[in-house]
Amino acid sequence: MHWESIRRTFGFLLVLLALSMLLPLSWALYYRTPDAAAFVWSMFIVGIPGVFLLYRNKGQTKLGSRDSFVVVTGSWLLCSIAGAIPFVISGVLPNPADALFEAMSGFTTTGATVMREIEVPQAGVLFWRSFLNWLGGMGIILAFLAIVPMANQGSDPLFRAELPGMEVSRFTPRLRQSVVLLWRIYAVITLLQVICLLLAGMSFYEALIHTFSTVATGGFSNRSLSIGAFQSPWVRLIILFFMFVAGVNFGLYYKAVNTRKLSVVMRDPEFRTYAAVILVSSVIIILNLTSTHGFLEGLRHGPFQVVSVITTTGYTTADFDQWPDLTKGILLFLMFFGACSGSTAGSIKIARLMVAAKAVVSELGHMVHSRAVLPVRIGDRVIPESTVRNVFVFIAIYLASHLAGTFYMLWLGLDIVSALSAVAATLGNVGPGLGLVGPAQSFAVIPASGKIVLTFLMLLGRLELFTVFVALTPTFWKR
Repeated sequence: MHWESIRRTFGFLLVLLALSMLLPLSWALYYRTPDAAAFVWSMFIVGIPGVFLLYRNKGQTKLGSRDSFVVVTGSWLLCSIAGAIPFVISGVLPNPADALFEAMSGFTTTGATVMREIEVPQAGVLFWRSFLNWLGGMGIILAFLAIVPMANQGSDPLFRAELPGMEVSRFTPRLRQSVVLLWRIYAVITLLQVICLLLAGMSFYEALIHTFSTVATGGFSNRSLSIGAFQSPWVRLIILFFMFVAGVNFGLYYKAVNTRKLSVVMRDPEFRTYAAVILVSSVIIILNLTSTHGFLEGLRHGPFQVVSVITTTGYTTADFDQWPDLTKGILLFLMFFGACSGSTAGSIKIARLMVAAKAVVSELGHMVHSRAVLPVRIGDRVIPESTVRNVFVFIAIYLASHLAGTFYMLWLGLDIVSALSAVAATLGNVGPGLGLVGPAQSFAVIPASGKIVLTFLMLLGRLELFTVFVALTPTFWKR
């Protein structure tokens, strides 16, 4: 283990996080809200240890494969703890467990909240929640790789550990330059959405908040009714469009920019499946809502909620917990889908589900024709057996984690619907669930130990299981 490099990396991240607090501080000063002092204190509390770690651990940052698991898992924990400090000092969430839940929900782009009244907190705190979404969307380690030149050594394992769904082979040999380009694409999409929302009549403050949460598929809003608070159809359509965009593999955008051909996105099998699932689910929900709420209401809310859930953004335009059981069942089912691999979305991801489905079909074919060679294909690409095995292991661990979390929630006294959806919403980084944690509720009703478990599940889901579990394995720490 290169402990000096690990500590130095932590120092860089703490300094970057402290500097990023200047933005919410600026809004707190602009609106003259009392949370300004909280961000001043937080900058010192977070920044001073960061500077100390930097200067006590000088030298080139060199990280190996084992180091990457410690750095990625440790960085997300450390930054979430640091990100929780303004919530505690401002008094918005004085309970440290609640503050950590909110910060982890922000960084992991989950969007689940323990705040009962969203409009009550101050301007800086609300901005900070959404900005945490944006920082965590593309990944705080990728921000480190993009900004810090010394991070070149050992950057491949860091990239793999933080974004398992993104193929490093698409970006080598100049990985750092590729990461910078990914951040530029991320920033351009962000800028475009801000401009569109401003043209639709949103204030600059709210446009930033909702853009940060949309592009990162985070879902934090400064309104209790989420997007349902905005009556403008243009606002809803703009956010719907950019949620869809954020659910696409950013590696495809990278390739499209390099080749200057948008067709590489349109031809991608995962993108087509992603679009097809959205289309079919939307049609079914519109038809189902037509019988209870009318066609126009179904058209207005159905597709928006489908895109919001499958991209794990978590925005709402209506309380879907009051919708028919079929619609709620579809939305709960989509929580396990997620959008494309390599996107800012959470959950299992379309690509893994495609590989699993094709592998099942291939195995059934072998049972009928035992001598036939039936490789698993996605488009023109043959999927290696090691990848197929990895996919099934991931899905098995994901479902086992969900089952364990659900049983724990049931043990705490939650009803089955609330327990199932609370775990699905946090492990899949979706946001709101059903029942006690539905769109009109918050996670404040969950007991303290339950919040800690759900906080861990958010981290587990965001880092896609393996990174965290490897770092927690006893054999990992043996020489």
